[in-house]
Amino acid sequence: MDGIERCIDAEIPFDVPESWSWSRIGAMFLLQAGKNIKGSEICDHSFPGSVPCYGGNGIRGYVGIANRDGDYPIIGRQGALCGNVNRASGTFYATEHAVCVETFSATNVSWACVFLEALNLNQYATATAQPGLAVSKINTVLIPIPPIDEQQRIVDRLYGLIKQIEKL
Repeated sequence: MDGIERCIDAEIPFDVPESWSWSRIGAMFLLQAGKNIKGSEICDHSFPGSVPCYGGNGIRGYVGIANRDGDYPIIGRQGALCGNVNRASGTFYATEHAVCVETFSATNVSWACVFLEALNLNQYATATAQPGLAVSKINTVLIPIPPIDEQQRIVDRLYGLIKQIEKL
């Protein structure tokens, strides 16, 4: 057992099933803040050739350029709602207030969204007039990782329960 494993073992908050593992967010996902864009370049409505522009709290508007293409959980990085999680699929632009979470083949994107939201990442924000999350801080958070098939079962069950709740 190396030093990293001993460090993680000392911090594990609860037991997980044997088929699960523990990892730090930064070892499981690649987190990258988006890029700055002038507010004057963001339109309130879509236009031919436009893509959604995601800020820290979801879609801010539409722009004529993209800096991402794929399926990503997006963590809000700035403001009172920092730590919230949205999902962006397809071609879009992510601003500097949005952290794109790149998942890999052993991760279900729907599960990643649900799990990141459940972590209440806002608790890791700086306590200033304008709360903010540092990617370096998020990367150190320890998370339990179920196998990919279990991730899908969790998502299916949760979404099924949400549909039942909405019916009520």
